[in-house]
Amino acid sequence: MSNGVSVRVLAVQQALETEFSLVEASGNPSSVGSCVARVWLPPKNEATWLLKRYAEDVTYLHHILHLPSVRQQMEDLYKQLSLGLRIEPCHVALILSIFASTAYTLTPLTGGDAVFTNEQTAVKCAFLWSKMALDVLEHSSRSTPGSIEDIQATIILSFVIFNFEGFTMRFRALSASALTMARDLSLHRLDARPDRLPGPHAPLDSDIGREIKRRVWWHMVSTDWILALSGGPQEGTYLMHPAHMRVNYPRNLDDRDLDRYNPQYSRPLSQPTAMTYTLLRIQLADICRSAIDALPPPFSDWGEVNYDRFISLDQRFEAFIRSLPVFFRLDEASRHQSRDVEHQYPQIIVQRYILWSTLQGRRSKLNQPFLTRVSMNPRYQYSRKVCLQSARCVIELKALMDHDMASLASAHVRLATFLHNYFLATAVLVMDLCLNKEGGSSEDRRQEIVDACRVLQEAEATSPMASRFLKSLMDILQKYQIQVLPATTVPDVRPLSANTGASGVPDPNLSDRDLVNPNQILPSTYDPLENANIDDLWQNFINLDQNCSPGSWDHLFSALDSRIV
Repeated sequence: MSNGVSVRVLAVQQALETEFSLVEASGNPSSVGSCVARVWLPPKNEATWLLKRYAEDVTYLHHILHLPSVRQQMEDLYKQLSLGLRIEPCHVALILSIFASTAYTLTPLTGGDAVFTNEQTAVKCAFLWSKMALDVLEHSSRSTPGSIEDIQATIILSFVIFNFEGFTMRFRALSASALTMARDLSLHRLDARPDRLPGPHAPLDSDIGREIKRRVWWHMVSTDWILALSGGPQEGTYLMHPAHMRVNYPRNLDDRDLDRYNPQYSRPLSQPTAMTYTLLRIQLADICRSAIDALPPPFSDWGEVNYDRFISLDQRFEAFIRSLPVFFRLDEASRHQSRDVEHQYPQIIVQRYILWSTLQGRRSKLNQPFLTRVSMNPRYQYSRKVCLQSARCVIELKALMDHDMASLASAHVRLATFLHNYFLATAVLVMDLCLNKEGGSSEDRRQEIVDACRVLQEAEATSPMASRFLKSLMDILQKYQIQVLPATTVPDVRPLSANTGASGVPDPNLSDRDLVNPNQILPSTYDPLENANIDDLWQNFINLDQNCSPGSWDHLFSALDSRIV
C-alpha cells in the first residue's frame, strides 16, 4: 500500500478467472474504499519473463530505458511488496506499462503461451494493465513531484494506446503530458551550461542517468516533429522548437557500454548499436520539422507556393536515403550484406522497415498536395512520381517483411505506425487512379489497390487500427461516390462508451476515458474475408465525377486524415 495505491500479486490466469480484472480496473472509488488506484501484478517469475520479452521484442521500438536499472527496480519492487514496505507509484506505473506493451506485441511464436493461453488473453491483459497504469499515473501526478519513470511510463503507454485506438485525443494528451513533465524536470536544458542551470539536481545526475534522459527527451521531440508531417488535426504544427532546448543527441552506444567510455564518446552511425535506429529517426524527424517550417500552412492556397522549395525539401529525403548505413538500406544487396549485423542485432530487421515506412510516408505526404494538381502544371509530375513511388514502397514493405521475418511479420504489420502509413499509401493509389487515367495499366493499378486492401482486411482480425483504417477508407470514399466494399464487410469498432464494460455488457461505472475493449476488437468468430470477394473488388471500385477540383481532393485527403483520430 502506498498513498492510495493498492497492489495485489496474482498469476495472470488467476486474475482473469476472478472478478478482479473487471472490478479493480474500473477505477470506481466507491467500490474500493479509500484506494485511489488498485492494481494487480503477476508473480515474480511471470514478471521476469515479461520483462525479458520486453527487452527482446519491444524496447527497440522506443529505446528510452536503461534495462539493467529497470531490472533492479523490478527486483526492489517485488521485495518491497513481499515485506509490506512502501512502494513508489512511478515504479508501479512503469512496470505496468512494460507489461502492457509486451502483452500487446506477443504472439504464440514469441512464446506468448508461456504466460497467456492465447493471443486474445494477451491483448486483454494489455488492455487491463494499460488502464491500471493510467490510474496510477494520475494518482502519481497528484501526490508526487514527478520523475523520469513517470515520463517513461507515459511514453510506453502512449505506444500501447496508439496501437489500441489510433491518433486519438487520449494519445495526443499523453504525449503532451510527457513533454510537460519533462520540462518540469528541466530535461529541455539538460546540457545547458551548469553555471546557467537553475535546477540543483541535474549536475548531480550520473552519466548513465543523463544519457537516459537524453533518450527520453529526443524520443518525445522526434515523435512530435514526425507527427507534424503526418496528417490529422495537428498537421503543420509541433510543440518543441529546437531553439527552446539544450539537449545533446543520445550516444550511439549499447547499454552495456555506457559506463565503459567517457561521456562524450559515441560510435559513428556506420557501426550498428541498439541506438542507431533512434538516431536515424531523430535525423528524419529534423527533416520533417524543417519541411513544416518551410511550407505554407495546410489551409493556405497551395497554388501560390514556390514549387522549387518543395523540390529542395524532397531532395533532403533523398539525401537521407543515400546517407543510410548499409544495414538500414532496403535493396537486396544491402540486406544480404547485413546478415551478420542482423544476427548480432535482430531488431534491426524490424527497425529498418519501420524507418522506411515512416520515411516514405512523410515523403509522400510532402508531395501529396501536387498529386491532385498535375493538370495545372506539368512540373508537378515530379511530385506525382515521388508520391506514387513512396506509396508503393510502403505497400511493398509487407512482402519484404514476410520474406525476412516469415510469420512473425503479422505481429509487426498490426503496429499502428506501419498501418497508418500503409493506410495513407493505399489512399494515394486510389486518388491517383481516380485522377490520372493515363498513368499506366488500369487493371494493374486496380489490382494493386485490391492487394493493399487485402492486407488491411487480414490485419483487422487482430488489430483495431487496421479495421478502423479500412472502414474509414471505405466510408469516406463512398461519401465521395467512389464505390467500394459494402459496409457490412468491416466490423463497427468503437471505443468503449460510458455504459460499456470490459466484458462488453453495460457498466455504469466506466466513463468515456476507458480504452477500446479487447472483446470488441477481437471477436473470436470474425472472418475478415468472409463477407467479401476481394478479388472482384476492382470491378466496381471507381465511379467518380472527373470534374472534381483540386480543392475537393484536398478536402478528401483531409477527411481521410481526420478519420485516423
